[in-house]
Order: sequence, then C-alpha cells, then structure tokens
Amino acid sequence: MSFVLDTHAIVLALTKPTKLGKDAQRAFRRIENGQAQGYLPAAATAEVLLLRDLGRIELGLAEIRATLADIPALRFFPLDLAQLETFATLSSVRDPFDRLIVGAAIATGSKLITKDSLLTDSGLVDVVW
Repeated sequence: MSFVLDTHAIVLALTKPTKLGKDAQRAFRRIENGQAQGYLPAAATAEVLLLRDLGRIELGLAEIRATLADIPALRFFPLDLAQLETFATLSSVRDPFDRLIVGAAIATGSKLITKDSLLTDSGLVDVVW
C-alpha cells in the first residue's frame, strides 16, 4: 500500500499530526513504521515553500529534508514527463498544484492523503482522510 501526501497533509503531519483525519493519521503512522510507502510530490513540496515565503507557515525545506531522512518509507517524488502527461488530462482539476499532486498519486498507484473535498469528490483517485 502506498500514499501520496497533499500539501496540507504534509504540513499537518509535520506540525500538528493530531489535526489529520483519523484515517490519515493511521496512514501516516504506517509510513513512519515502514508498513506503507509514502510519497512527497515535488509539487506539494514547492507549495509548502511558497506558503513559507508568504508567512503562512514556518515549515521549510530543512524540516522536509530532516523528515525524509528520519522516515525511510517517505520518499521525495520528483516531477517527470509521465506526470505532466497525466497533468494534461486532468483539466477538471483547476488548481495546478492539485493537478500535479493528483498526477503523482496516479503515477504511483497510491491513495491520496487529503481533506480537499474537490479532490475527494472528483473520483480521480482514492482518498484517505
């Protein structure tokens, strides 16, 4: 089993894990324990950095790097052409970051950890929250 983390899921998992939904908490614990694979998409990482630049969060690249080093089953997932091909087919998802994150979930065959109701309602990927 594998999971892709949406931007807000990353922020909450690293700063306020009890704010994650119950299923999302269980999924993240499975990743932490090495019982499931987790993916941190490049797009979600970029969005975290933009949020930091805007002063909305304190989480930054140093904390993300430390988390990736501490949790071997959580891997950075770089953006590639296959994901961009999927991105091009997801015109129903208006937010470009969400399109890239959904593309990462599709590319890895993973469930998406998100509370975004637009993504949940889209039916494009299986969602955990």
